[in-house]
Amino acid sequence: MTEKKVSDEELNSRYAKGEIRIVTEQARYPLAGILKMLEEKIDGEGGEKEFRYKLDPEYQRRHRWSVERKSRLIESFLMNVPVPPVFLYERELARFEVMDGRQRLTALSEFYADKFELTGLQYWSDLDGRTYSTLPSKVKDGIDRRYISSIILLKETATTEEQAAMLKKMVFERLNSGGVKLGSQETRNAVYGGPLNSLCLALSENESFRRMWGIPLDPSPEEKETDEEEADEAVDEPTKAGTRMFEKMEDVELVLRFFAYRQITSKFNLNKISEFLDRFIMGGNSFAPTLLAKYKAMFEATVAFLWEVLGTEAFTVRGSSKRPTKIVYDPLMFVANSADVVPHRAKLVAKKAVLRDELEAMYKTNHELFSGRRTNFKDTQDRNRCVSEAFAAAITKTKK
Repeated sequence: MTEKKVSDEELNSRYAKGEIRIVTEQARYPLAGILKMLEEKIDGEGGEKEFRYKLDPEYQRRHRWSVERKSRLIESFLMNVPVPPVFLYERELARFEVMDGRQRLTALSEFYADKFELTGLQYWSDLDGRTYSTLPSKVKDGIDRRYISSIILLKETATTEEQAAMLKKMVFERLNSGGVKLGSQETRNAVYGGPLNSLCLALSENESFRRMWGIPLDPSPEEKETDEEEADEAVDEPTKAGTRMFEKMEDVELVLRFFAYRQITSKFNLNKISEFLDRFIMGGNSFAPTLLAKYKAMFEATVAFLWEVLGTEAFTVRGSSKRPTKIVYDPLMFVANSADVVPHRAKLVAKKAVLRDELEAMYKTNHELFSGRRTNFKDTQDRNRCVSEAFAAAITKTKK
């Protein structure tokens, strides 16, 4: 059956009504005023002070600019090289969130606060080692008269919170489509901020959790990206794969997966997990504080138990030397938190070798199922069943 095409008249009518129309305005900020601008506080809800310009460090990407990259930005302004505008979102009247450009604004504010010395300059290398306050007077005057442009997505663009989230997501993704592709959780962080998102961020810092994934315990703020592959081995130290996970905020997504995985239905498909997580976090940000407190306790207890029993190899296919995988993480976390297992955790910890042996035998028998190529709903249920049976066998043996 041929679908009916929308007529030009209908399209013109929709456009005239302003459907999906972004409302923006432009502004220019003198560099000399950036530091004061970002430090400005105004009255917020409940009479508490809040920043007029929200520079939330978790809002966008986790890997930070190196001092050399910050210095190159300053050099661009010194030479009057065009710098892309920053994009702001007006969350409330005259209150803004930085959607794109946080690194640039942070670098400028830190430079004016004398927090770093210029280094690695290409054309003005004679200024290496200088801070803002030690610049020659004419050079200082020159950079002070530069501006950075901004484009502001105005609040009247959206009439509801849901519409605002949708538009922010669309704009954020398109702003970043020309550079390094953002991870799903990086985008999710930018547009679905709320209590559940904050909880996932906090829980991702769990020390045992990070060790099981090879994520640095104290990630360097200037960690550089790398495409190198590390050896396939589970070690109790940061790995390059773990560092990349941190930079792309995949560790935060793993926490969210643990909560969302418990809600899967027959329509669930791991190939569409990103859409599923988007829907879950949108609803989850409205969960009651008591429920979020239960989520927190549930995650922490499950991770602590698996760390005690399985250590750094918890999320690897036991008996192999492969790195941790989500295809193991999902069912293992799910079953370890089940009502059939929780009452027996202490016994399993006391006889951890028993559970390890059962899991290793189960992985050998079901190698294909845990290879990562099986992603539909039935496969997720089969993995849950296999892991559950391994736990049940171990529990039975600990009773003897």
